[in-house]
Amino acid sequence: MRFGAALDLRYDQSFEAFVEFLATQGLSHVEIRQGYLDVHPDAPTADRVRDVAAEADVTVTLHAPFRDCDLGNLNDRLREATVDAVRDSLDFAAAAGAEAVVVHGGAARPRYPERVQERSREQAVRSLRACAAHAAAAGVPLCVENQRDTSSKRRHTATPDRLAALLDDVDADPSVLKVTLDVGHAKVAGVDPRAFVDAVGDRIAVAHLHDNDGRDDDHNPLPGFRDVAAAVGAPFNVLEMKSLADIERCVAAVD
Repeated sequence: MRFGAALDLRYDQSFEAFVEFLATQGLSHVEIRQGYLDVHPDAPTADRVRDVAAEADVTVTLHAPFRDCDLGNLNDRLREATVDAVRDSLDFAAAAGAEAVVVHGGAARPRYPERVQERSREQAVRSLRACAAHAAAAGVPLCVENQRDTSSKRRHTATPDRLAALLDDVDADPSVLKVTLDVGHAKVAGVDPRAFVDAVGDRIAVAHLHDNDGRDDDHNPLPGFRDVAAAVGAPFNVLEMKSLADIERCVAAVD
């Protein structure tokens, strides 16, 4: 079981500096967000990620684009652009020697008619099938992440039943199409993470670890992250914090 943290676009550190910071915290995994690669002035190439990670004995996962991206987009040209972006992430991950790529499963606006909700989900299934096929060719698992419903978005992965049904309908090889369990998203959705473990536990490859007050997705420190991770059982566990200081708080609380 590996523990690490997400390299977020908020961070100024280079990839090398972040890996060095993780080592000071006793952590050995990094999840690179595509947003970081898009905006950092010294964003690493896939070869650089592979070489630095190998030298530091750090494992890597990648988070595919999700801002303004929707695999369930009702417009096919926009949906296909998101699929292409996920394919690019899978190719980067394969070249970098990464263990998995995390992806969001799509959403629709709850105020829209049921037929529109159904169309969005159909689009998400179609997109995930295409992404899973590319993942199989690239040799990198694709991990669908649970999200929470909001007043403006009904996520296709917000509950264990929805997530399990989505995976069933995509009907991809379970060794290729896996799950990222985000315990913070589960909490703010009012769902015990153990319900996701019961529903899709054999497919959980990545855990996202953070806390909130049950109302907003705040990504606060989670001091008991190791106990939470033990209950989930994912091989790769990622502290999703808004600052390096928050990562330090999590680790210090455990120590």
